[in-house]
Amino acid sequence: MPLYDYRCSSCGDFRAFRPMAESSAAGVCPTCGEPSERLIATPFLAGGDVHGSTAAGGGGGHIGFRHACGHSPGCSHSH
Repeated sequence: MPLYDYRCSSCGDFRAFRPMAESSAAGVCPTCGEPSERLIATPFLAGGDVHGSTAAGGGGGHIGFRHACGHSPGCSHSH
């Protein structure tokens, strides 16, 4: 099941697993329960590792990025 990004106007960004058949429907904020718009994400094609670091030594990935587990890049468990 795909993971989609959403933005709640009150609570901020969140991710949710949804069936592809529901990909265009609004998401429901897990905090306040309000309908939330789906964000369109661009794929990361630069060849970085799972934490967003590149061979050139860049790193950190996207500001505010969180893994599906809810942790920031660099958390102690594998993904």
